[in-house]
Amino acid sequence: MTPLLDKASLRSRLRDTRGFMIAEQLTSIVFIGLLCVAVGVGLQVAMNSYASITRQAQADALLQQAVEAVSDELTYARDVEGEGTQAPDNPLYFTSPTRHETSVLQSSETGEDGIWLNAAGEQSQIVPARDGLAPKLAELSYNADNETWSFRITIASGEDVAAEAAMTVKRIGS
Repeated sequence: MTPLLDKASLRSRLRDTRGFMIAEQLTSIVFIGLLCVAVGVGLQVAMNSYASITRQAQADALLQQAVEAVSDELTYARDVEGEGTQAPDNPLYFTSPTRHETSVLQSSETGEDGIWLNAAGEQSQIVPARDGLAPKLAELSYNADNETWSFRITIASGEDVAAEAAMTVKRIGS
């Protein structure tokens, strides 16, 4: 009696169509694999976007700090010596409202050192470089006729300019 039951149960199992066939299982495995790849790529894109947005926010904040510091120095500057665009052979000296000494605003070509105030041979950094972002005083000029300063500040991240602003401020120092 047992051998007949074994044959009958074996036949019923072979004829049973319930469950999954191997093709269905492979299809589901491939689908899950593609889903994992799509999620992985999506996460990578999201992380890159977050890093880019964070870097831009840091550059904008540093630019705001630089513009505020430079415009405060220039707006309240006293006794300006020189006119035109600042260059190595034409430094624009002024009496700093913070140091009360004859000063000049400077930055290196790359901006790696930030922007500093050079007063009486002593350098005071007013906008330091940070987080791989380098502020640079790209242009500075003074118009004595209407007592206005014009300047342009760039924030560089390596070779790329991450943020930039140009301003003209009226000198109200006396």
